[in-house]
Amino acid sequence: MKLFGISAERSYWLATIGIVLAIYLWFFLMAVSKFIDIKNEKIAKRNEENLQTLKEQINSQQRFKTDTVSAEEITPTLPDGLFQIYSAHFTIYSTKEPTLKTLAQQVEKIYAAVISDTNLYNFNPPERFLIYIYPDAQSYKENTKRPEWSGGFAANGKIYTFEGKHLTYILPHEITHLIFNDFMDGKAIKVSKWLNEGLAMYEENKNGDVKKPLFDKTKRLPLYEFLTFDFETAPTEKVNIWYSQAESLAGFLLTKYPKEKFYNFLTKLRETENTDEALFWGYQSEFKNMSDLEAAWLNEK
Repeated sequence: MKLFGISAERSYWLATIGIVLAIYLWFFLMAVSKFIDIKNEKIAKRNEENLQTLKEQINSQQRFKTDTVSAEEITPTLPDGLFQIYSAHFTIYSTKEPTLKTLAQQVEKIYAAVISDTNLYNFNPPERFLIYIYPDAQSYKENTKRPEWSGGFAANGKIYTFEGKHLTYILPHEITHLIFNDFMDGKAIKVSKWLNEGLAMYEENKNGDVKKPLFDKTKRLPLYEFLTFDFETAPTEKVNIWYSQAESLAGFLLTKYPKEKFYNFLTKLRETENTDEALFWGYQSEFKNMSDLEAAWLNEK
């Protein structure tokens, strides 16, 4: 029997081949479609990550920054018409009297949070810390001679800043410096810089108005470079990595282990000015030096 001049047997095989080819073609098209979907997902994810990075960069550029300055570099003058208020641990000066009570409550809340996080309950500053708040950015910069990006700084037990929303993150940062510097009593300044800045960054971002994403540890600086970091010659990108890495390490110590271990670590660091010895004293069952700390931090779940 023939169908359209083609034998039935041949027609059967042609139909079978056609069906098989159609199935293969369908699977091929599905595979291509899946490949395109996966590629689009990767592109979308990469675009989202790039957008997040851009947002962080824009946010970082728009935010005033804490200003690292030595006492010898500054001779700030104060504005006229300052009002003052006393709290348990601070004397606050501002040209805007109505805001003083709220500020006093705010700084005491920050102080209590830092003391709680670090377990420094035995710490008692010999006198109140001073906070000077200028009426605006222009007055602050004219009187302190600080750069345009500066939002505040701490020196000699005093904080200098100005009115604005940035106080929500500037004050936690600088108050942490005041407490740390006073507790350490001028000891271990060089070896504890990463800890001093890391703690301040941790408190700033914990209490501030913007929550930072987790630090990407694949971008970390090698340990030796991190501990001997030269801010004078380092590019901005590396400086930013250093600060984020310091914050992540400090946060790891504060949140993953009992607080009394952190207190013992700080006390021994002040006594010996040796980070490895202080870590061994404070965290004997966990790590004995900075290399052990870095390894535990990298393996954090």
